Amino acid sequence: MSHGLRCTQQRRALYEALAAKPCHPTADHLFQELCENGHNISLATVYNTLEAFCRAGVAQKLTGNGASARYDACVHNHLHVVDQKTGTVADVPDCLGNELLKHLPKEVLADLETRLGFKIEQVQIELLGRFVE
Repeated sequence: MSHGLRCTQQRRALYEALAAKPCHPTADHLFQELCENGHNISLATVYNTLEAFCRAGVAQKLTGNGASARYDACVHNHLHVVDQKTGTVADVPDCLGNELLKHLPKEVLADLETRLGFKIEQVQIELLGRFVE
C-alpha cells in the first residue's frame, strides 16, 4: 500500500477485504468480516481507515439513498446500479458503462465547469431501480 499511507497489518487486512468484495460493503460489514476472521480491530478504526483510503485515492465512498455509506476499492470512472429496495450496489460492466460515459456531452460538462466555477475530476453515475427476480 502506498499513496502516503503506512502499511499496517490492520490496513492491509481491511483493504484486502474491501478489494475482494464486489458488493460494495459498508464499514459495519467489513468490521464483522474482519472480526470473524480473527483480526483485532475496532469499528472506529475501520471507519477511520476507510476514510483515509478515500482521501488517499485507493477507495471511494458511495453515499446515497439514505442508507449507510458503502465503499469500493475500484476508483476508476465506472457506473453502479443501486437496488432501491435492498440497498445492494453493483458495478455496471465496464464495456457498458464506458459506452454511456463516452456519450456524455463534453461541451455540457465544460459549460458546467465554467458556470459553477468547479473542476470536474471524476464522474460517478448511479442507476437507481431494482433487481428483477
